[in-house]
Amino acid sequence: MKIIFYSTNSNQSDSSLFKIDVLQKNDDFFLQFKQKYHKHDFICVTQEPKMFMPETLSVIVPKSCDYKEFAKRIIDLKPDIAIAMTFWVNPYDWLTINDALVGELLASAEIKTFCHCVETGLICFDKYRTRHALEKVAIDIPRGIFVDHDMYFCAGSHKEVVHNVYRESVFSQMKKLRLPIVIKDTSGLSSYGMTVVNTYGEFANYLNSKRNNSNRIAEEFIKGQQFGVEIYGIPGNYTVMPMFLFSVNQYGITSPKQSVKFGPFCVPKKLKEMLLKIATTLDFSGCAQIDLVFGEDGKWYVIEINPRLSGMSYTYSVLLNKSIFEMLYLSCVENEKIDFTKSKWFSEDGKLPKIINLKLPLIETNAMQKIIKIKGIKFLNQTNDLAAKQEREKGFCECIISGKDNEELLETVQKLRIIFPEDSIVQLAESMLKHARH
Repeated sequence: MKIIFYSTNSNQSDSSLFKIDVLQKNDDFFLQFKQKYHKHDFICVTQEPKMFMPETLSVIVPKSCDYKEFAKRIIDLKPDIAIAMTFWVNPYDWLTINDALVGELLASAEIKTFCHCVETGLICFDKYRTRHALEKVAIDIPRGIFVDHDMYFCAGSHKEVVHNVYRESVFSQMKKLRLPIVIKDTSGLSSYGMTVVNTYGEFANYLNSKRNNSNRIAEEFIKGQQFGVEIYGIPGNYTVMPMFLFSVNQYGITSPKQSVKFGPFCVPKKLKEMLLKIATTLDFSGCAQIDLVFGEDGKWYVIEINPRLSGMSYTYSVLLNKSIFEMLYLSCVENEKIDFTKSKWFSEDGKLPKIINLKLPLIETNAMQKIIKIKGIKFLNQTNDLAAKQEREKGFCECIISGKDNEELLETVQKLRIIFPEDSIVQLAESMLKHARH
């Protein structure tokens, strides 16, 4: 069979300004995967910056092509199967929808396609709709309110209005929420632009400021430990991966550019049932990622759903010693559950390794070549936005370390500490591992 992996991009992307450097190369992962499953013909079709895709072995579709032209180019290749490998772009996390539109056209051309549907993409893109979908099936989420930007400021254009009743209703609902409160965009990417306020006055000041420039969700901040998990598979056959613990910043939220992930941790039975309910409700097909908080009240809360590959995907690839291509192929095409009781899914000795994922500062290419040789470091993934105006916005180098136990991880992190003695993320990773010993 001819099988296509595909992904689209709705944004401008200049490879000379936005650079991705992966060690081991995605080219190598793809070639090893093709050799292992040589009975099939695999092709990757994508658009810049081709995240997760082979660097030189992909068919690159011009950025000027919309989803219709993109789908036509796949159809012209006459594949039997197509699998979405959706990534993300700032400011809108809507590529799941774009890939789903492609998927609809492929399916209409009688190509068996594995991707989330348009409705799933729309529900998860709009955090307000996400809340309603989860509430409908009794999934615990933080208590919150929706603030319609246009209605909040509507009185300004109507001089006959003495009192903006909508705004007053927002303030009334606001005071029923427990402090602190998290304010986030309904359609933004991950936690970018997220704000935590500690008083109702701060909340009101935020809403009245220029920072409030679109619809907002305001939710109670749930105190507890934050975790992330990915789900692979198709309707009727999902695999919930082990969880990873997320570090948090000074505001108590996970930063997408400065964070540590540590694990794996077993998913409790009740949580697994809840995650499978979400997968079934939203009709996942492929990969999806979910952010969770284990609250101090002993409940699990869903914070965000990303129906696509995520910042955890390479971590699971290292955990299972399998490329993302293979994980998607096995869970979708072969319709296999990822069985952690069988060694075929991970290490030969039947034990999952320990993993820590941390964000290092940007590194020169020759330095990356040296760092990847340090025992325990399995993977480096650097993104560098040369067009970014602020240093902290340029990017980071994702470093994934594997070891048989926490002590081995700690040894490797301490070697990084010598190279980056002042880096707060390396220090945080060392602290987390020392704490894990107790």
